[in-house]
Amino acid sequence: MPRERVFWVVLASLILAGLAASFFSDRPRTVQLTLSPEAPPLVAQTATARSWRETRFERIADIPAGERLPLRNPTLLRLDGKGNLYVLDSGQSQVERYSLDGRLASVYGPADLGNPSDVAVGEDGSVRVLDPDRRRITVFSPQGTIARRIALDRTAFRIALDRQNGFIAALHRSGQHLFQRFSADGKAGAAFGTFFPEEVQSSLTADGWIVPAGPGSFVYPFRHAGLLASYTLDGRPRFFRRTIDPLRLPPVHFDTAGGQTIDPAAPQASFSASVVGPDLFVLSAGSGKDRVVDVYDVETGSYRWSLRPPEPDARYVALTADRLFSASRRGVTIWRRTTGAGFTRPWSTRDGS
Repeated sequence: MPRERVFWVVLASLILAGLAASFFSDRPRTVQLTLSPEAPPLVAQTATARSWRETRFERIADIPAGERLPLRNPTLLRLDGKGNLYVLDSGQSQVERYSLDGRLASVYGPADLGNPSDVAVGEDGSVRVLDPDRRRITVFSPQGTIARRIALDRTAFRIALDRQNGFIAALHRSGQHLFQRFSADGKAGAAFGTFFPEEVQSSLTADGWIVPAGPGSFVYPFRHAGLLASYTLDGRPRFFRRTIDPLRLPPVHFDTAGGQTIDPAAPQASFSASVVGPDLFVLSAGSGKDRVVDVYDVETGSYRWSLRPPEPDARYVALTADRLFSASRRGVTIWRRTTGAGFTRPWSTRDGS
């Protein structure tokens, strides 16, 4: 075959291969979510079934949600160490601070907020609201005035503060790593945390909550997978465990634009999480339709016991030593424990840092 003809045959083959690859890559497709070979070693729970503790509650206060009501769409709850409840109201793009008996104290936003996704409260009472759409964190004073804005060079979806006024963020489109450490002024530091292949690791597939867990560490419960991960603030893994419900990893659907979705019918493992002393409380769907709260050791991730929350349709729960705060479509309800096991036990002397 003449050399010139070979050249044109090879060129045509390359063009056809490129067109075919482009055609198939642009078509809708489904990828089964799997763990990356670089993920930490995954450890199963020793327990094979839930161990129930009977716990009863009394209603303290209701903060209703709906049109022309105090809340529009409460989606996230945060607590500080001074007896305050913070509610992220996605329906009004603002954060509201309430006392433990349900009285409104301050409002943060909404004029400076677009679509906030997370809230972190500093020891001084300052409130940091993460806004992924605008790639920034707005810092409010305890009274609700804007103290400053922290610009980010990438999109983050979840945050938690460290003791140096910096923060850990779960990145929206993370690629190789899910977590990134930032300084107090938003300068990016070390990235860490690999769980899924780079193509599918994002804030959708790896959605969860960064929950501070004692000095120098945090726990991350995954929403769409029955997994619990814990790291030190400098990126060293502490544990990677399955939850008491060993759910299969869900499939990920790609549309023609490369957007990702997870089947709405896929089970959800973790709706929210709180740490009280040495215990991690995870709101889960359980094996049925009603929510359950599963309790894990915050240092090892090992399962301990479960309780039934007072609202079986809660979509977010936060706890203190004797109270439970529940968010649903009806609003936020504050409950006090009256009988049953307490929410605390002796704190271990082990340093999580």
